[in-house]
Amino acid sequence: MNIERNRAHDDSLFDLLKQGDEVAFSKIYNLYWAELYNAAYKRLPEREKCQDIIQNIFTDLWNRKAELDLENPVAYLHTAVRFQVLKHIARSPKSSFFGKSFENELISPLQADGMLLEREVAALLELFIKALPEKRRNIFIMHYFEGLSTAKIAFELHVSQKTVQNQLTTATQALRLRLTQLFLLVLVVISSVF
Repeated sequence: MNIERNRAHDDSLFDLLKQGDEVAFSKIYNLYWAELYNAAYKRLPEREKCQDIIQNIFTDLWNRKAELDLENPVAYLHTAVRFQVLKHIARSPKSSFFGKSFENELISPLQADGMLLEREVAALLELFIKALPEKRRNIFIMHYFEGLSTAKIAFELHVSQKTVQNQLTTATQALRLRLTQLFLLVLVVISSVF
């Protein structure tokens, strides 16, 4: 059965879901599973993990059906995918796409001159920043790239200064860990050559 996808139809399915309609849930699942899986896979090319993420999103959707008040259900589902992928990346740095990209972006230090190495580090920093949760990424950029104080960031984002400091500490520690891993990898490569 081919169900035409349009906003009114989506809204009616989600209204039925909110009332506990299992058939509506099944239709939503069938309509969106592949689309959400593809969205997850673009950010995290790990088949099984993406399948788990999508299953978790639908499980959560069913469990929270009565409390959800969605203006745009499709946007909600896609936001959930992005959040879950970023959460996975943050929790499993060694097996994550970010971690693999981090290693893949590393070039042999024996072939690199200073400018090339600088570009590679800049690319790795960009990967790191993209992998941060949105709130932490914004705070990190505002502080380190725009030069704003923690007080100014707290005022602009309507959060406490302590929250800003905690987010910066978490991001900085994660970056330090990534750079340490990078330089240890460089040392291993250099020592294995000599």
